[in-house]
Amino acid sequence: MAQERMADQDESFDPLNLHEPSLPILDGSMIYEIITDIKEPDERLCRDTVRIVEKTGWKVQLFSTTDFYKADTVYFQAVDDFIEEEVVKVFNSPNYKIRVGNCTTRESAEELLRRALDLKYRDAWIIRTSVKVKERLILY
Repeated sequence: MAQERMADQDESFDPLNLHEPSLPILDGSMIYEIITDIKEPDERLCRDTVRIVEKTGWKVQLFSTTDFYKADTVYFQAVDDFIEEEVVKVFNSPNYKIRVGNCTTRESAEELLRRALDLKYRDAWIIRTSVKVKERLILY
């Protein structure tokens, strides 16, 4: 079997002659450009923006039960009672737990607990868990 002769390679290519723009991360531009390939953020985006991150904090557990329907009833009542707070229904087998708040300090959790006790949630107590916190981003 005869071997085929390979074509000669052109080695005259020099990447330094391409005159590509520098990487945005190296010249101090916004990371936003790298992700979106947009030079300036849209005018609809504020220069300051918020993202939600999970951190360790406190919630107030209002109720715990193995009965799904009872948990659902308490959940909807809690949503009405705590309009400005996040209310979640957590299932840790076999219990359904109704929790409220995203407190970053123990003091704010204690205020929320007092409010829950005033609203007749007799089994309410503070639990340390992960919470959703708004973190402000400043775009440069």
